[in-house]
This record gives sequence, C-alpha cells and structure tokens, in this order.
Amino acid sequence: MARRFSGDGSALDEVALEVLVADLQWAVPRSEELVGRATGIDAPAPVPWSVVDRGAWAEANIAGMTVLLAPLTEKVTRRMESIPWPARFAQKGLVSAEVGVLLGYISRRVLGQYDVLVAGELASAASGPRRRPRKSPRGVAGGTVLYFVGPNMVETQRRFDFVPREFAFWVALHEVTHRFQFAGVPWLQERFFNLVETYLDSVDLDARQLASRLKTAAARVARGEVPADERNPAYLLSTPEQRVMLDDLQALMAVVEGHGNYIMDTVGAEVIPSFRRMRATFEGRRRQSNVMQRAVGHLIGLEMKLKQYELGQRFCEHVVGRSGRAALDRLWSDPGFFPELAELREPERWLARTGA
Repeated sequence: MARRFSGDGSALDEVALEVLVADLQWAVPRSEELVGRATGIDAPAPVPWSVVDRGAWAEANIAGMTVLLAPLTEKVTRRMESIPWPARFAQKGLVSAEVGVLLGYISRRVLGQYDVLVAGELASAASGPRRRPRKSPRGVAGGTVLYFVGPNMVETQRRFDFVPREFAFWVALHEVTHRFQFAGVPWLQERFFNLVETYLDSVDLDARQLASRLKTAAARVARGEVPADERNPAYLLSTPEQRVMLDDLQALMAVVEGHGNYIMDTVGAEVIPSFRRMRATFEGRRRQSNVMQRAVGHLIGLEMKLKQYELGQRFCEHVVGRSGRAALDRLWSDPGFFPELAELREPERWLARTGA
C-alpha cells in the first residue's frame, strides 16, 4: 500500500540518480568534516548510507514503527482478543491501509533521514538488542543508517533549478548532523528511546476513557484553550501526565531538528554559493502551502515537525547570538543541560539556568 501511494519515481532516468550518488559520495564525507567542526561533537565512526526510492523509505519506516510501537501493539492485540475474528481481520486491514497511505503521502516529501532505530540496534548488538531487530527494506544493505530519497531529491532539484551537487551537499549537512547528535552524544539516543517507551507504556486504550478525553478536548478547542502546537490527536487525547511526557519528547525533537537546521544553514551559508536561494525557495514553498495541505499536516503530525524545526532553530540562533557557539555546545555536554520545552520558547531561561 505504501509503495502504491508513494509513486516509484520510475520516470527518472538512471543517469540523474547516478549523478546524485556521485554527488553524495563527495558530500557525505565533506559534511562529516564540517559538521564535526561546527558542532564540537566528537565524530562517530562512518556508517553506510544509501540512495533509496520512496517505497524502500516507506518500508524502512514501517519496519521501524513496528519495532518502536511494539508495546502499544501488544496492548491493542490483547484488547482485540475479545472481538470476533472477522472484525479483528477487518480492523487490521484498515489500520494497515491507513499506515500505508500515510507513509506513501509522506514519502513524496522526505529528502533524507537518519534512521535512529537501525543505529540503536547496531549499538546494542554486543549486549543483545532490547528492541527486536528488523529486516532491511528491499534494495538497502543491512546496517544502512542514512537514507537519501533519490526521486524526491532529483525532482526537487529539477523543479527549482537547484545546482545538483550544492543541493545534495545541503541535504547531507542536515542528515549528517543528526548522525553526530545520536551517535556522537552518548546519552541522547537512550534518552529518546526512554521518552518514547515511557509514553507508550502510559497509553490507556479503554474506549470510555478515550471518549471522555475526546469530549473534553472538543470543549477545550471550542473555547480556544488549546495552543496551536497541541492541536493533534496525541495531545488532544492525552492525560495531563502524558502531556508532560509529550512536552519532553517534543523538546528533544525540537532541539534535534532545529539544531540540524541551524548547522545546515550556518555551514551552508559559508560553503554553498547557492545556499540563500535554496533557503528562500523552501521558505516560500512552506508559506504557499494550501489549506488542505496544512490540514493534512496537522492531522498526521507534519505541521508539528515543521514547528519543531522553527522553535529549535530560533533557540540555537538566540543562544549563539547572545553567548556564542560554546554556549550552544553545552547542551550536548550533559543531560542536565538539555533544555525543556518552556526554555526553548524562552531561551534566556535556559541561559540563566545553565550559566552559559
């Protein structure tokens, strides 16, 4: 289903993809060199990367979601045991179709990805994985951690007439920064998994409880009491305790994504001649999204992800502008220095707490 809705990009000629691979063979190691200098994070060991099609990207993410959401899946399975098997079969088919359509839609927009789940499996292999290992998608070598979605990168580069090597370089800077964050900061990966697992363990699938929360959420939305960044199903159906967990997870992702954007932009401005045109193009594209695109984005979480980029990047820019890059580097030095969501919104609070 995901492959059907993603489109396979088969209209692209092989020459364009070969050029992209050649550009990335130069851009990835060059990005690692520059990101190491710009972040102050010790360079992790090199990892495999691959140019994939949309279907392979979707397969990799379905496999990752299966592993990550295993605790929630077990709860759902136990609740469905009391349902007659035809209804169980129909529900499973409906959920599978919905996930396939969702990832097919998203796969048309993604340019690259650092797969933290594969990295986690590799890091824990020696002591036995705490999460079930998964098979690599078709056409992707086992252990591949960095993906670049070839059809999307080539189509974007052609649509906006970007310089191919410079565009590949810019995307590589962002994804390599994520690799440095999760593989180079000893505690960050474990923090991410603990936050996700703690939240999933707290999820209660009781239908009456969910209906009650939905009624409360609808009333809060009608009264205008729900902040824009909480207008999505995860927040609307959560308990007060779960909202604290979601805030912690959102803070982590905002730092990771915003710092990735900050590094790709500051480094890009120095070394990529066409950087400013590319950045202006993407900002214009975001502003011109239509009502339907924004509605879908809110529903599936893309809008929250974009806000994470913006919030985290503004925090990084404020900290560096106020106290220099050494102050920003402190957030990776100790888990206690990691900002909370309120501190991301008010960076001066973080600067005061950490003495940066």
